[in-house]
Amino acid sequence: MVRHIRRLALWAVPAGFLAVLFYWPLASIAASSFGPAWFEVLAREDLQRAIWFTLWQAVVSTVLCVLIGLPIAFVLYRRRFFGSVLLRTILVVPFVLPSIVVAIALIDFRELFGGSTILVILIAHVFLNVSLVVRVVGTAWANLDSETDEAAEIDGAAGIKRFVFVTLAQLRPAVFSSAALVFLFCATSFAAILTLGGGQIQSIETAIYFALTQRLDLQTASVLALLQTVITVAAFAISRKVGNASFVVELTADAKETDAIGKRDLPLVLVSLAFIFLLFVIPLGSLFAKAFTRGSEFSLQAFSDLSGKGARDLLDVTVFEAAANSLRNAAVAAAIAMFIGVLVAWLLARTKSRWPELFFMLPLGVSSLVLGFGYLLTFGGEPLPLRESWLVVPLLQALITAPLVVRITHSALLSLGENTRDAASNAGADSWQIWRFIETPSIRPALATALGFALLSSLGEFGSSALLAYADQTTLPVVLMRLISRPGEQNYAMAMAASVLLIVLVVLVVSASELIRTRRRRSSSV
Repeated sequence: MVRHIRRLALWAVPAGFLAVLFYWPLASIAASSFGPAWFEVLAREDLQRAIWFTLWQAVVSTVLCVLIGLPIAFVLYRRRFFGSVLLRTILVVPFVLPSIVVAIALIDFRELFGGSTILVILIAHVFLNVSLVVRVVGTAWANLDSETDEAAEIDGAAGIKRFVFVTLAQLRPAVFSSAALVFLFCATSFAAILTLGGGQIQSIETAIYFALTQRLDLQTASVLALLQTVITVAAFAISRKVGNASFVVELTADAKETDAIGKRDLPLVLVSLAFIFLLFVIPLGSLFAKAFTRGSEFSLQAFSDLSGKGARDLLDVTVFEAAANSLRNAAVAAAIAMFIGVLVAWLLARTKSRWPELFFMLPLGVSSLVLGFGYLLTFGGEPLPLRESWLVVPLLQALITAPLVVRITHSALLSLGENTRDAASNAGADSWQIWRFIETPSIRPALATALGFALLSSLGEFGSSALLAYADQTTLPVVLMRLISRPGEQNYAMAMAASVLLIVLVVLVVSASELIRTRRRRSSSV
């Protein structure tokens, strides 16, 4: 009885966290959206165009990610060559890069495509999300039994026929699961469309933002926020329904036994390398080049300017102060997300029901901009005036990140099996001793990965920060947006330099995660 009460008390902590910071703001949005104006808002032509653009660009971006990701997944996960494992790890970086940085890296490429903003937006979405397809599908592909392919080849199924009817059939859950998640991320894309679209192209997310910041139209914002939530939650539900493929992308990649590249693989290898070069190397290389040059000469002036506030004191804080705000928010958000996420994962590993998991994973299906709007409605005054505190941003970021921590940690705990815990319990160990001496040492690499994701998600978060972080609490992604949206050589150069600073922070987190995982593997092999 005491154990049962103690378990319920533990459940109450994360349940209360989500009830207050997630479900209450969503209820506020729903309450403010219903009314006679609902149909009037949806009948507006400009908003219908925004809704249509959100849907079709998400579909096209998803198709492009799958078509480009499949050959890369085959090359990196089914074939062995020098540097393949390193390349797998590097390809994860675009997925965890802040979308505002990717948008800035691609902003000057609009001229190469005849000024086609839409095409560059699609490229940005492929840049950000193709790694998800590569990782999820590639991991599933690497675990396929090669004997099935060999048997199909003996039966006369060769080439494309064998791939479509044998390989692709086995990969279908992973493909559909990753595609549904890519659709979710593209449908909630905010920074890329806002930056590259320049206000001329509207999605549901940007329409919500402009309704709030330019027209103070709460009714329109509420209706669109509720509609966006329905779309994204549906995509999230589909991603969980169509397959058991994990939607967690590890920050680093482990080596697996694969076949060496043969002559038949060369076309796919060349195509994959071409995609990697065009999508990742050229944009990021261009961004670094612009950050370190002034005119046609090497210069560090842009980095020196980061200690200022831009041309004509455009910013409320210096870039370094904004970076300090982002790092502080990331540390607080990661600490909260790890506490809530690990606690939920520990509890889920000891329950058979799937309903608690759904309850705690749902924040992944709602965009940070929509939640930020919900916070404006809910926490602007009594009984909980959070909006006036700098803590509102890391609290929201922790809410969004905690489900990732749950997913990573829960999977690691399940891999230990119940027999291990049962044996320790039979030997007299209580729950705390099992966690401290058995589970924690075994899942330390997963905890490092979860912490890395928590830090990265907070560092690059833009949607809620654009609404809630202002004045001296402005974060680095918001500063980047302000710099790139204002004309002037100094502001432009500072945006490039600040983007490099954010990329360096991301790489440091990924490298630290790899270092922890490497040390763990070495200690386990001793």
